[in-house]
Amino acid sequence: MQVTLREFELPLLRPLQTAHGSITVRRGIEVRVGEDACVGAGETAPLPGFGVETYDESLAALERWAENPEGEPPSEPCAAAAVESALTQLDAEIEGVTLSKLLTEAAPTQRRIATHALVADLDPEVAAQRAAHAAAAGHLAVKLKVAAHHHDDSGGDGSATMSLTDQSVRIVHVRRALPAGVALRLDANGGWDRSTAVKVLRPVGHLDIEFVEEPTPQPADWAQISRTVGIRVAADEHLRHADALDRLIEVGAIEVAVLKPAVLGGPHAAYDMARRAAMRGVRSVVSSFICGPAGLRIARETAVAVDPRGVHGIGTATLFADPMPEDVTPAGGYLPVPTEASASAA
Repeated sequence: MQVTLREFELPLLRPLQTAHGSITVRRGIEVRVGEDACVGAGETAPLPGFGVETYDESLAALERWAENPEGEPPSEPCAAAAVESALTQLDAEIEGVTLSKLLTEAAPTQRRIATHALVADLDPEVAAQRAAHAAAAGHLAVKLKVAAHHHDDSGGDGSATMSLTDQSVRIVHVRRALPAGVALRLDANGGWDRSTAVKVLRPVGHLDIEFVEEPTPQPADWAQISRTVGIRVAADEHLRHADALDRLIEVGAIEVAVLKPAVLGGPHAAYDMARRAAMRGVRSVVSSFICGPAGLRIARETAVAVDPRGVHGIGTATLFADPMPEDVTPAGGYLPVPTEASASAA
């Protein structure tokens, strides 16, 4: 089996502010396996602060595996996901089906799948305008990055914390800019402590907010935060394997699981976790890892398999400075769903 590794860099259109820092470029490695017309592709693009390996560790792991692809796959999370994604897509190509059909044994019944828009602007008015634009374009949900730092020009360490009132006001501005039928999702990336999370979220708890992801670094806080502020909690960074999912569900910490195939071991692992969550009454949202084209195709196909009528975090192609392929770029808030295997490995 032929293996090709290709490093890439994709600059973002504007910096993406998160609680883990500012993201300005996505650096990754595309993995392609197979020969001629039958090729599967995956990718690894680790991000600091998300509990995965470094870029250099991922690259070294893939280079070792490429020397002996019949041997054990990498143990590093993102590298392992890239390999499993490429091999699974290759299997779909060989069988002549889409990856989503390979996972579910059922052909897609719809031609498109909904994506949420991602908003990270720290200025409340700008964030509200961007959210309103996303809704007008057809997105059925907006995810707002919260708990991030903003730039400080006072000569300090380069960042400053928004006041609690400012953080709440920003959320209010964005929610009021959205029509009633468009959901608002918050993502704190574990950037608050419990007291701060409650102080920011309590004033907005009466608004129509679908859920908040990872409000603090400690899942033990989440159930109390949810009860106090009246907003559902979703897990993301803390979902690394099925045991972690089970523990969070058992203690009543979450009502939503945000699943990233790019860090969970690939599409099979993410799909299996979604089924496991569903049996316990927890729904799943599939998300990209701000991926390049190969990773976005894997995330899209996994989302189609997990919940074809849901709204997923797979529309991040619009965050990049350069145009991405049409099949992974949202149009009217949706991505097209391929009906043939060849469309998933372009």
